[in-house]
Amino acid sequence: MPGYNLDNYTKIMTGNSPIGLIVIDENGYIKIINQSFLDLLGITHNQAIRKHILELLPNSKLLEVLKTGRVDIADIWSINGKDAMIIHFPITRDGEIVNAACISICLDTPYAHILQHKLQEAESEYKAIYDALIENPYLVYVVVDKNGIITAMNPTYMNALGLDKSEVIGKHILDVTPNSLLPEILKTGRFDEADIFLINGRETIITRRPIIKDGEIVGAIAQSLFMDISGAKVLINKLQETKMELNIYKEEIRRGYHAQWKFDDLIGESPNFLRLKSIAKQLSHNVSNVLIVGESGTGKELFAHAIHNESLRRNHPFVKINCAALPENLLESELFGYEDGAFTGARKGGKHGKFELAMGGTIFLDEIGDMPLVMQTKLLTVLQDRVIERVGGTKPIYVNVRVIAATNRNLEQMVAEKKFRQDLFYRLNVVCLNLPPLRDRKEDIPILANHLLKKINTKLGTDIKNISPKAIELMQNYSWPGNIRELENLLERAINLADMHHENSLTIKHFPYLVENTYYENTKDDDNQATLSESLAQLEKQKIIQALKKTNGNKVQAAKLLGIYPSALYRKLSKYSLEI
Repeated sequence: MPGYNLDNYTKIMTGNSPIGLIVIDENGYIKIINQSFLDLLGITHNQAIRKHILELLPNSKLLEVLKTGRVDIADIWSINGKDAMIIHFPITRDGEIVNAACISICLDTPYAHILQHKLQEAESEYKAIYDALIENPYLVYVVVDKNGIITAMNPTYMNALGLDKSEVIGKHILDVTPNSLLPEILKTGRFDEADIFLINGRETIITRRPIIKDGEIVGAIAQSLFMDISGAKVLINKLQETKMELNIYKEEIRRGYHAQWKFDDLIGESPNFLRLKSIAKQLSHNVSNVLIVGESGTGKELFAHAIHNESLRRNHPFVKINCAALPENLLESELFGYEDGAFTGARKGGKHGKFELAMGGTIFLDEIGDMPLVMQTKLLTVLQDRVIERVGGTKPIYVNVRVIAATNRNLEQMVAEKKFRQDLFYRLNVVCLNLPPLRDRKEDIPILANHLLKKINTKLGTDIKNISPKAIELMQNYSWPGNIRELENLLERAINLADMHHENSLTIKHFPYLVENTYYENTKDDDNQATLSESLAQLEKQKIIQALKKTNGNKVQAAKLLGIYPSALYRKLSKYSLEI
């Protein structure tokens, strides 16, 4: 960084102080960050330095401070689950704003502290930061050298004492404040945390600490965040109220946007399916975008839920949006949110978009193949820059989310037909899970059917015990164009039918649709080769099936429809294996 000595800054800002400091340059890039702030964010120095401030703190006001020069005092933020007081202020040089700084005070300790160290001989490169702290009208601040001589006192403290600079600087601390304990700090090197001190009859909370350089005490600092103790009480009340509100909002988001299914809910034992589960589990532990493809009803959403629940983001939101369910003019505002007054009918105060709601978690873009081309372009920008702008807004918002997309369409073909952006396809298709249709994993049908039987029994309050082997065989001979969703639908119909007839087992007769369609699929290609007797047998079987379907499985009534005796019907049912 031209004109600045970063090594000297780093020396000043390291240590065990509970005060966090971060400084950005005129373009918003981080040039200084101390260990306390790194610990608060849970990252390393290399992950922070030279990054844009909005990447680490999406809601940071430092860019506004650069523009306006204003000072923001005592904002309460929650960072990684810890409440902290944040102070923003500009850093000026020759009357111009050259940087902006932010101080964080973690409020997990009983009281707040403002500064970590002040070295006696500061270089001109960091003098501007020191001056900004001294001139802060909301701090009480005094610095003495190793002999107890005052080297710095901010105007707020001087005004409280009724003295001017000439009556303070260069004087011994006991001549200015006879009850000061800074001489004891110089002798003992002790740290006084949150001591009650009187300034012109007003109680305030003072922190005292030695200034240590090269292992020797070279001075001491006394500082207070508040002019009097009532300020601390106001802050504590504000913090408690804010914390209560924050907990309420967190709980609402957690209940409304959470992943429901885990990998244990993905049922199947076929080799291909187990291989996909294993790959998906491995994917859970990184942040790459995932594209899940497969026919409708194959379980794409279940895989997305399971990946989120297995990941380190499991305690953050899982937000789903169906790209095909919303018209183009609403999709943008749903994804990115909007500002107050962005359009007619906009909610007062604006609205968070799905990307903001998913902060720290996962956003699931279902039916991505149906997203309009205009929105594809905007989504590509978000995936590249990790920054969104609300509709009607101008402020960039950094979003830390993982993207999982799903589709039942052939995106490669859509790219060739210019219906889907090629660059977006590459961004989404970092890792692809291709879920097999149910007809390609028929060995999983028995375990799936029995799992769904228990689930539907619980849902309907029924008590169907089992599914007959013939019925399972029938299921395995069907092509399942609707996949697992169709299997669940037909099982629910069969359970309702059995329950109405007070039966506790599912047999072939409870799947008339399945019988009819399986028979049709198995015979439609062989009609030309069938002999006369085979064709007659097929026709007879089809008529019996239709009669049973019309009579809901009542064999006596079906025999009447067919014009035969019930005993003859029973023989034919046995002949064609239409019942157990």
